[in-house]
Amino acid sequence: MTKFVFFGADEGQVSVEVDKRWAGTASTAQELARLLSQCNVDVNTATMYFSSSVDFASEEGFATDSCAHALIDSALDLAA
Repeated sequence: MTKFVFFGADEGQVSVEVDKRWAGTASTAQELARLLSQCNVDVNTATMYFSSSVDFASEEGFATDSCAHALIDSALDLAA
């Protein structure tokens, strides 16, 4: 079954919902990859969406706007 994953950015962390249920937050790629694994997310088949907070991550406690996307991309590489 394909999972629906929604990422957001908040206070320097990436927040995650899986199938419209709160899954948690992570501040490192390793933590995020572990969280996705615990939620049985297959990163190769999951449908993934991003809040605009991820695009404007510097407003959410990240050093730059690209930091949240970079963290998510690294986590997806680890989880693949």
